[in-house]
Amino acid sequence: MAVTPRRVLRFEMRGGSADDVLGALAELFRATGLSHDERVHLLGGAFVTETLRPYWVDGVTPIEAHERLRADDPELAAMIEAIAPILLGRTEARAEGAAAVEWVQSLLKHA
Repeated sequence: MAVTPRRVLRFEMRGGSADDVLGALAELFRATGLSHDERVHLLGGAFVTETLRPYWVDGVTPIEAHERLRADDPELAAMIEAIAPILLGRTEARAEGAAAVEWVQSLLKHA
């Protein structure tokens, strides 16, 4: 089953193999124009979200969802604990960097 941009956009993945889905995701990422860093961040966030999805239901806090995951799969919960701070740190660093650039630009405009 060949992956084409049209298939990716229509998400015709029913009955596809894991390799088909991976190929479709790779094509989708190439089509977005996102940088490598942005794609990695997106995948990390999707991994965390998808891992917690069955546990994070109405009325359940993120901490409770993580505790439920830990009870079911301690190894997977440990992976989430490892990746979440990295993703948060990268997001904060990007925001701080953007704010610093804006500040310098405003200084230069008034100089």
